[in-house]
Amino acid sequence: MKWLSNQHLVFMPGLDGTGLSFEPVLPHLPTDTKITIVRYPTNKLLTFDETVECAVQQIPTGKHPIVIAESFSGPIAIQMIGSGRVKAKALILCATFAKSPRPFLWRLMHFLRLPLLIRPNMPKRFFKIVIGDDKLIADLLPLWKKVHADVPARVMDHRLKMINQVDVTKWLKKLPVPCCYLQATDDRIIPSSCLADFENCIPNLEIKRIKAPHFILQAQPQACLNAIEDFISLKNPLMQK
Repeated sequence: MKWLSNQHLVFMPGLDGTGLSFEPVLPHLPTDTKITIVRYPTNKLLTFDETVECAVQQIPTGKHPIVIAESFSGPIAIQMIGSGRVKAKALILCATFAKSPRPFLWRLMHFLRLPLLIRPNMPKRFFKIVIGDDKLIADLLPLWKKVHADVPARVMDHRLKMINQVDVTKWLKKLPVPCCYLQATDDRIIPSSCLADFENCIPNLEIKRIKAPHFILQAQPQACLNAIEDFISLKNPLMQK
């Protein structure tokens, strides 16, 4: 991993906000890689702007990092970099969106109280709907339980509402850094149509498609890092400006 060696990587988490989901990825990184993992509080309900501020405050100033934002954190990273709050070297967007990916479905889920299923002991049949692959279920279910062990249902429900209201498309055109989108080809949560917002607004967007469910970094950590490495090597001259 020549191009990730001696880099500063900022990992921004999914809906749980704990950052624990990056455990499968970290062992694959060079030992001299500087790592910052953004975490969101589990004991309070933040607005979207407060969540952006929470992330900004955790990113060290100085050397510009490569920001890797998955799912829920995609819009947060887009706004904090597009607004100039964080000076980044590049932005890697993983299975994410710029505005509500399934507005009707999210409203229906809330009406049926399905967010209450997002808990450590989620019914395996529901987890299978999300993941699909039986082997991946066996690999990812223990991590799911660990990640969600200390996140109250009310926090998850609040963040799902936030997703349904978010729209950061205006910031996409203002992103001043090279951007790469890692698309999970078997994603059952974020539809492929969400990619159009990024393609329409980000010139020279690099798209990497990886066979994986929504939890792309956890299911295919090496493939994701290889894709990021390839992107960084191609965009390195731009990143040095």
